[in-house]
Formats: sequence, structure tokens, C-alpha cells
Amino acid sequence: MNSVKHTVRLGVALLALGLAAGCADDNESDAPNLGAAWSAYEQGDWQAAGEDFLSAVTADPAAAEAWCGLGWSRAALQVQGGFGDQREGVLTAFEQADRLRPDYVDAWAGLAEFHSSANDTVAALEWALDAAEAGGPGYQFAHRAAVTHRSLRKIAAWSLFKLGRYSEAGAQVRLVLSGFQYAGGADSLEVLLEGIHSL
Repeated sequence: MNSVKHTVRLGVALLALGLAAGCADDNESDAPNLGAAWSAYEQGDWQAAGEDFLSAVTADPAAAEAWCGLGWSRAALQVQGGFGDQREGVLTAFEQADRLRPDYVDAWAGLAEFHSSANDTVAALEWALDAAEAGGPGYQFAHRAAVTHRSLRKIAAWSLFKLGRYSEAGAQVRLVLSGFQYAGGADSLEVLLEGIHSL
């Protein structure tokens, strides 16, 4: 009798382990492979990249990275022009990525870049500051080398300059260029502009 109970318990335990292993394998195999989409993005084929990322989010709406890639692709198409108004799609994709993955610096950097290119100064400032703070000095977007902690500080500094918050703009420059000196007066705005442009 004891051996029967032992056999049943062992069978139940093995079944549970098998189901758990099966679920783990399923989760791994269900994750979208975004290699081709990111490769298309890096090569400047933003339409193909966008189509690949859109297919990925259609297959798996919880794939934060795919939403982020879709945002970057749509943003590039918006800047390039000729593909219609992508603005709503850009914001939707990045905001969905942000909802799905806490502290998603790549999505925040995308929002900073997008709002900056659209001359939405306040939004560009907010997202650039968030991304720069969360990403830290070593941050660089893996799929676009020009998007770094430094470039985010430049967006923040330029946005602050446009808002007339010159001392704060100078502080952003100093976070990258520690030796930068700005007196803070209107007569030294050229010095501040040179500092911003040097970022």
C-alpha cells in the first residue's frame, strides 16, 4: 500500500515538473525573434523594420521590445517623410513599451528624440531627463550609436535654453563637460550655446 502511495506521489511530482518545464519552453519559444527587424532598422530600412515589429506585436502584444522597435521605426519614417503622419503611431508604440517594461530607457530615449524633432520642447525635456537619469553616464542605445547619455543631455540642455532656463541648461552641459563655465548672464548666452552644441 505504501509503495502504491509512493508511486502515485512520484508520478504526480514528475507530471508537475514536466508541465513546468513545458511551460518554460513554451514561454521561451513564444518570445518574438527581433533580430531581422533590428537589422533592418540599423540598415535604414525603416519600413521593413516597422512591418516586422508590427508583426511581432500582433503575435505577442506583451512584447515590450517589439513595441519599442516599432516606435523607433515609425519615428524614423516620420522624420524621413513620405509615409504619412506617423506621430500617433510613434507615441502609441513607445507608450505601450513603457507600460509593459518599467524604467524602459530605450523607449524613453525614443520619446525624447521624437519630441525634440517635433519641437515639442517640454515633452522632449521631460523624457530626456528621465532617460538620462535612469540610463546613467554609460547609456547608449544598442541599435543607434548616436543616442547616448550625452545626446540626451544635449536635448535637455537645448530644451531648457529654448525655455529661457539658462542656468539649468548650463548645468546639463556641466554634467557631461565638467570644466564647462557659464556665468549665467544674458551677455554670455553665446558661451552657453557653444557648450550645448559641443555635446
